[in-house]
Amino acid sequence: MYFNKIKTMNWAYPRLVLLLGASLLFLIHMLWFVQTPVWYPIRCFLNGLPVTLFFFIPALLWKPLAKPWLILGTSLLLVAAVLAGMHLFYYEATISQQSLFAIFESNLSESAEFLLSQFSLTALAYLIALLALPLTLLCRAMKASRQNDIRASRLTAAVLIVAACALAASGKLPRLAKDNIACQIVQSCRAYRQSMDDLERFLARASTLKAPGVSAAPGPVTLIVLIGESSSRHHWGIYGYFRDTTPRLSSMGKELLVFNDAISPFGRTTLSVAAALTCTDVPGVGDLPLVTVFRQAGFETVWISNQSTVDDTNMIVRIISGADRKIYLNKGGDQAYARSYDEKILPVLDEILASPSTTGKRVIFVHTMGSHVNYASRFPEEFKKFPQADDIQEKPWFSSKAKKYINNYDNSILYTDHIIASVIEKLKNVPGGAMLFFSDHGEEVFDTRNHHGHHDSIESRYYVDIPFLIWLSDSYRSGLAPETAALWKKACLLPFVNDAAPYVMLDLCGISFQTPHMKDSPLSPAFIPTPRIINGVDYDARYPGDAGLKEPVPLR
Repeated sequence: MYFNKIKTMNWAYPRLVLLLGASLLFLIHMLWFVQTPVWYPIRCFLNGLPVTLFFFIPALLWKPLAKPWLILGTSLLLVAAVLAGMHLFYYEATISQQSLFAIFESNLSESAEFLLSQFSLTALAYLIALLALPLTLLCRAMKASRQNDIRASRLTAAVLIVAACALAASGKLPRLAKDNIACQIVQSCRAYRQSMDDLERFLARASTLKAPGVSAAPGPVTLIVLIGESSSRHHWGIYGYFRDTTPRLSSMGKELLVFNDAISPFGRTTLSVAAALTCTDVPGVGDLPLVTVFRQAGFETVWISNQSTVDDTNMIVRIISGADRKIYLNKGGDQAYARSYDEKILPVLDEILASPSTTGKRVIFVHTMGSHVNYASRFPEEFKKFPQADDIQEKPWFSSKAKKYINNYDNSILYTDHIIASVIEKLKNVPGGAMLFFSDHGEEVFDTRNHHGHHDSIESRYYVDIPFLIWLSDSYRSGLAPETAALWKKACLLPFVNDAAPYVMLDLCGISFQTPHMKDSPLSPAFIPTPRIINGVDYDARYPGDAGLKEPVPLR
């Protein structure tokens, strides 16, 4: 008799609510079918589904709450679904704490630039599908709620509650929540907030802390650290690219130390630059801003930025806050398409170098726009050397749009070559002049897939493979011991992660202090290559030799 009653209930509303919950996950996980074995997206979908359905229990229990809860719940979960879905569409990876760093620390113009640069009809169609299916089911569920059979709804809610209790009792609920898209985003937000709180405490302590046992060579020395943006070494002529994108640097020959196997620790600007400006695990201190060590060693510290990171909430701005001088050249209106060319830094360097440091020691950090998207906005017209596409080797995913992006990207590298060479010219007659260049991270520009951009996952090695160069003036070289010069030349072949950059800078400036990480510098005689783990993945195991340079390495 009881089962007969169940059959007579109107199940339309609870059925639509369950389908609505499933629709918020279905299209996201189905993207995985093009990349992984069939079981993987099915597992992710089934693991994430229960927590999403549990969220709709209030809409099933109380009829007056049905419509407002459906609207609220769907709105919140739909935002999470769109963020996660589009992230997966572009990067073939789930959203993470590192992704949130990029979102929260980007201004509106940067976000608009990214969306415009990544626009495609396929992406638009997928976005419409992400929105259309849940919104259609939401409208139908709200309409069905008028004839809601409260018995059927409450019975459905009871089953969900029992399932939730059973999963909680078995200890499986936290694992399922970990696979749920909305829970992943909430957890990533919490992790981001925790990281920012840790940074606040770090900076509050850093102003009162000192590096132990700092010693420095007498000098003079002037080091300019040029930090590039989104520059893949695989598009540099000096690294063997088929186009001559670095003619001025290539002509310098033996004047340069060209490191062939450097990778960035992250695929994002904020975290990578922060790692290059921080000394970690200092005994008795913890983490310490690099500028603190330089100032203790008697160096004048200068920060010049052509990026629109001028607000005090930006992590890089806060880490560099202890510098003696801070100069921001891009006042940040529309960083996206405003043509704030890096040549702006050249007259500023002229003015600084014209006045010697009182101690004879100076380090100048320069954060350039480099090859930041939009690539076409990063170089003046006279550097538009690659307008053609007939020299680009065809690949299955190439379109005329892709070739245009490649040309503009290569032109931006050509302009970067000009900027670096111009800085070197200014240093040639400066006593103890030296220059270090590295990029914050790399960039995939349709090299191995139908995509351009960067990400913290290393589904493409182009995200993290970076150029790393050192130039030394004649006056600097004259003070180098022959064995040191020979050691540094050999170091160009060593594999390392660029969180070693602080210790490379200290080596170049003749500074040392009590830390186990001085040996992390490839310039150190104590350097020993260690496994390079990027975002939990062993880079060298995934990309041995030339693997991943011409086509994607399948997910494992």
